[in-house]
Amino acid sequence: MIRAFVALLLILGHLPVAAAARRRAVQHPSEAIPPAAIVSAAQQAADSALKAGAPAVQIAVSERGRIVYAEAFGMSDRESATAATPRSVLQTGSITKQFTAAAILRLAERGALTLDDRIEKHVPEFNPRGATITLRHLLSHTSGVGAISTNDYSPLTREQCLKLVNAQPFQFAPGSKFSYSNTGYRLLGYAIESVSGKSFADFVHSEFALPLGLLDTGVCGTANVPLPDGYAAVQGNWVRIPAIHMSVPFAAGALCSTASDLVRWSHLLATGGVVLPDSYAKMITPSPVASYGLGQFLQNQLGRRTVWHTGGIPGFQSSLLYFPETDLSVAVLVNALPAPTGADAHLIALTVAGAALTKP
Repeated sequence: MIRAFVALLLILGHLPVAAAARRRAVQHPSEAIPPAAIVSAAQQAADSALKAGAPAVQIAVSERGRIVYAEAFGMSDRESATAATPRSVLQTGSITKQFTAAAILRLAERGALTLDDRIEKHVPEFNPRGATITLRHLLSHTSGVGAISTNDYSPLTREQCLKLVNAQPFQFAPGSKFSYSNTGYRLLGYAIESVSGKSFADFVHSEFALPLGLLDTGVCGTANVPLPDGYAAVQGNWVRIPAIHMSVPFAAGALCSTASDLVRWSHLLATGGVVLPDSYAKMITPSPVASYGLGQFLQNQLGRRTVWHTGGIPGFQSSLLYFPETDLSVAVLVNALPAPTGADAHLIALTVAGAALTKP
């Protein structure tokens, strides 16, 4: 999705920023005093990101389901000089895929579908052209369904999306290779809507956000969740990036949340609060062709087994790490993309996780 707005960035590159970024840290009032090692690592990483120009950094850490650290630095809105807080809602990008995968697994638990259903069973507009593409293939990015060309700032209807998908050849035989596919997760979103009778936004809100207490999580611009703008570094200048139309990323990347909600989600997902243990086991079992399960990356991080995902969407980036051996979760959200290396959400998350894993 980044290529689609480069031209817009260049146009916006000379717009003034009304207020310089200032550092502001806000401790979540309901949490205990956080470990010093985590505080130090988070503050140093956030300071580096702000010095690199990132407007805001949001960081949260949970241990065995208890949030031990939740801070926000900088500004969620530079023009109005609005200080970021732990409840500043930001776009998460592809971390959305964890929610989409969990939605499919929950529907499977109810007997409404199976992972080995062909996608056209639930999205009949899809033309398989002789291929057998299952929900499992789409969840694991092994379907062979490639990218489609879209205008990020115009609505993308189901009909339009399927027309584009059906007009292009598949990349490879389903199950034979791994190729990360946002289009595949859009198709999964349409399947969720067909099977549940709810919009994807309503499903996330009613099935996950409300019952799990994720008060600041949902499809951006729906229910009580705002649609925030982000920022980008373009040819050395920082510019505001208008939010793209959320029908474009859809079930592949349309969720907004906070770092605190994301670490809660990560713990609940792993410990039976979202899907049954057998379903979660499927999510964290790698496919035969890649270290990716169902909506989850599974490569080691910091020398430890890790379940994780990152996200990138115009103006925002995110990282969510979960370490099953210690039930540790770290989430980082940054309202800047493209951004310099010093403002990389995943590197910040690794820095904080390293401190959390080695603290006394």
